[in-house]
Amino acid sequence: MIQIPNDYDSAQAYDGSAAPQLTPGGHICRIRGARVEQSRNGNDMLVVAFDIVEEGEFNGYYQRRFERAKAYNAYANWPGVFRASILTADGRTNGYFKGFIEAVEASNAGYSFRQSGGNEAMLNGKLVGFNFGEEDYRAQDGSVKTAVKPFYAVSVAKVREGIAPPAKKLLADANSAPRPVGQPDANGFQPVEDDKLPF
Repeated sequence: MIQIPNDYDSAQAYDGSAAPQLTPGGHICRIRGARVEQSRNGNDMLVVAFDIVEEGEFNGYYQRRFERAKAYNAYANWPGVFRASILTADGRTNGYFKGFIEAVEASNAGYSFRQSGGNEAMLNGKLVGFNFGEEDYRAQDGSVKTAVKPFYAVSVAKVREGIAPPAKKLLADANSAPRPVGQPDANGFQPVEDDKLPF
């Protein structure tokens, strides 16, 4: 016999309904927090929490996702996260990191990364554009699913002009294992298991 949980009457029931899926392409976002973490291979990585701030159905998209997740899981993590390694494997500036910084500078008059002294806390509240793309991943049940994620940063002006979404990232082979978490590809893109960022 199942023992009825104490909070059964007040628990939120999952009915399978979901919010609209985010569309690939450019979206205007506001940074909610930023910090430097070490990746599993010991390299510094900028981790940025953001939400979409534009007119239309996607305004506040990640806040709504977070609130829905919290209704089912008190330990839910913020879902809108962008990560970029600061340096490449050979110690040079990672292009994804530099592109993010330049996109923030172009989108916020008067902001300068150099003048901030590299203080990531000063990114909080700044606008930035992201070009979102589709990426296949292997679910826990072994099936292949698709997620829409920020691939790289662009200026807000570029989003407003219109930007084509990046090509879909496919799994190399349906039977191959994905690249390990924390292991960047040639462009510095790092897969992650879970967007844990409790800003």
